[in-house]
Amino acid sequence: MSNSDVRYLPQLKDALPEHAHGYMSSGYSIALEGWRRGLELKIKVNYFRRESKVVEYVLSNKKRTHYFQTTRGDLVSKEAVKICINKNLTKKYLVEAGVKTPQGEVFNRNDNDDEVAAYAEQLGYPVVLKPTDGTGGAGVIADIKNDEEMQQALQYVRGQLENENVIVEKHFQGEDHRLYVVGDEVVGVFKRDPASVKGNGKDTIQQLLKYKNEERMKIPSLANKPIKTNSETKELLTRLGYTMKSVPNEGEVVFLKSKNNVSSGGEAVDVTDETTEEMKKIAVNATKAIPTLIQGGVDMMIDKENNEGVVLEVNSRAHIRTHLFPSYGQARDIPSAIIDYYFPETKNYNHVEAAKLYFDFDHVYESFVKGNSNYIEIPRIPKNIEVTRFMLISDEFPRDFIDWIQTTARKNRVSGSAKIISENEIDLVLGGGAEDIKLFESILENKVRRSNKSIDITRGIEVFPVMQGFNIQGSLEQCKGDSIDVLRKENKKLKSEILELKKGYHNIPIAQYMKIKRKMKYLKKFILKS
Repeated sequence: MSNSDVRYLPQLKDALPEHAHGYMSSGYSIALEGWRRGLELKIKVNYFRRESKVVEYVLSNKKRTHYFQTTRGDLVSKEAVKICINKNLTKKYLVEAGVKTPQGEVFNRNDNDDEVAAYAEQLGYPVVLKPTDGTGGAGVIADIKNDEEMQQALQYVRGQLENENVIVEKHFQGEDHRLYVVGDEVVGVFKRDPASVKGNGKDTIQQLLKYKNEERMKIPSLANKPIKTNSETKELLTRLGYTMKSVPNEGEVVFLKSKNNVSSGGEAVDVTDETTEEMKKIAVNATKAIPTLIQGGVDMMIDKENNEGVVLEVNSRAHIRTHLFPSYGQARDIPSAIIDYYFPETKNYNHVEAAKLYFDFDHVYESFVKGNSNYIEIPRIPKNIEVTRFMLISDEFPRDFIDWIQTTARKNRVSGSAKIISENEIDLVLGGGAEDIKLFESILENKVRRSNKSIDITRGIEVFPVMQGFNIQGSLEQCKGDSIDVLRKENKKLKSEILELKKGYHNIPIAQYMKIKRKMKYLKKFILKS
């Protein structure tokens, strides 16, 4: 991802640990935002109803403490949660508040399928069938056009999914949207489109899908969520006279699914700026209709042409990963909006400085996997943060030098990493409070001066956000196993690379220039000696 890519928030660039991808990114990003503002943070990963893992965390400014579960904070009451879980109850509150919803009826286990189908026919197709309880779009069948399709939908929802209590609603012609509300403001909107590929006149649908999935896997919110083909895909293609081996025309959009659920392959397109104030007002009114629901995701069908919309459901613990990492369009900073609401006094913190550090969520996650069920307290973010980089080069480093670096860094509250480039080169990245960094540098320089080994220290320029804690990447012992022939071949390759780079010397960015200098120093010390 590039710095100019609007699909990614700058404060999350290079600050998303491995286990904070996918659904985990929702809770992690809000906890990170609070932690970076200097709030105390305790965090854990826990099971919710034995079904899925959720991030739970506590943020405190010493005077005030708030508990969060994924995106939902404790200002949302248990009553609001219960209302949102029950779609029928949600609709009751929305209707009483004058919020427009699709016409429909609820059917329970005492109503047989024929009665449900009869109502659907009376209401007039197309209709929507969905369970009264549920989240994530599970069991929602939209745009049912006739009695045959209704019987198939009932067999799936009531039979296969065992959801006997269902709602039948009039299908509203429009596009599926998720609007995220905090307080009186809609802070993000994305439109859901069904999975599709766009023809280029050369590649088959199968090849186009392969390319699309490769790009899809680069989006953190869609980790391990490739578009998969199934019987529905085959049916949709058959209607067009296509197979997976067909080559669609250039610019032709071929839909592979009818459902637009993002986790099942749908595309999320940010449309926050294009959504009208009237539609945003409906979403805000929907959350206000439910007591104490000060934040949440509102699902709406919106008819852009007529500027009309209806509320389908309201989610009190809506994930924000798709707002953070949309398939197309601009990322929206939902975490900041949530922390602004809960801790308004922290709004004016130094965003640029705080973004230099992030906490080790991988450690939290792995601790949970090993059976820990308690909150883990994250050390507070230091003040006056500084991040710097050094390249250490030596004919031979002192024994246990790497272990000494790690121990000394941790002892002096310095975070970062020591990456073993070779047995003669160590890439050292440091992050923490400016005074702590300065003290560590002084200790390191004294260590080098007292050593009987010649160690050259060069300050670098390229610096990325640093994860709290200190880790070692690689091993000097492994590097020492390289034969002199292997080293000579590598050095020859480096020398050739440097000569090529020097041809365009004046056009080389300063960061790359420093990299060249380090390589030249490496060559001078080791190629000539070998």
